Amino acid sequence: MRDTKISVSVSFRTRKAQIHQLDVLAKQQHRDRTQLIEEAIEQYVALQHLYLARIDEGIEAADRGEFATEEQVQAEFARWRKP
Repeated sequence: MRDTKISVSVSFRTRKAQIHQLDVLAKQQHRDRTQLIEEAIEQYVALQHLYLARIDEGIEAADRGEFATEEQVQAEFARWRKP
């Protein structure tokens, strides 16, 4: 089991404008840049895990021969089209 409380330093390059926007947000939220970066990474990683799990579910369903009918596909497209 890994210790999630151990911090490590990471360095990366980004545009000045992004850092400025991050600092503005941090100031508005009375937080620091590191907190916002940590939160962004946590959300990104969680979302990627969710996406990959959903893709795996879809592949498993396809392997079982479970496919949407043409009517179901068209109904879903209609649901997302702009009115």
